[in-house]
Amino acid sequence: MRLLSKAGWVFDRFIDAMLALAAFIVFAQTIWVSQDVIIRKVLDWTWAPSFEIMIYSIVWMTFLGTAAIYRDRGHVVMEAAIARFPARAQGILGLVTSGAIAAMLAFLLFFTARLTIQDYLNHFTLASVLNPPKWPIEIVIPLSFLLLFVQSCRHAVTYYRAYRTGEVIKAGEQTSL
Repeated sequence: MRLLSKAGWVFDRFIDAMLALAAFIVFAQTIWVSQDVIIRKVLDWTWAPSFEIMIYSIVWMTFLGTAAIYRDRGHVVMEAAIARFPARAQGILGLVTSGAIAAMLAFLLFFTARLTIQDYLNHFTLASVLNPPKWPIEIVIPLSFLLLFVQSCRHAVTYYRAYRTGEVIKAGEQTSL
């Protein structure tokens, strides 16, 4: 059990690092867009790949932050509807939904990882201003689905324990093994 606790702690720190990277991307985007607007208005010039880089960074920012939001059970709990049920029923509902989410994420992980691997093996490049290889841009998607899958399994264990003990888990509480 001690090994699972350490693994959960390492997993949480990795998610925190991904969230910090997403925050840095947001900060960099803010500076980038501001300076691009100022240069465009003052000098009537813009760097052509700027828009393309912003799109790629938005993809990365979004998928880096999803695991942290799901870890804290943000955006996935309907507290007002669930609170009307008894504690054991809440545990069962949480267990069923976590299982369904885990199944969906396993499906998404399989197909996005397969697509990313195919893009890498085929040396697929995007037809755009920069012509970058596609796989470095999309690698964050299966990574995010993997972390979300692990987190949904952690949630399922937490809901199972809540069902067995009859306790209620409040929304926004961080779960760990």
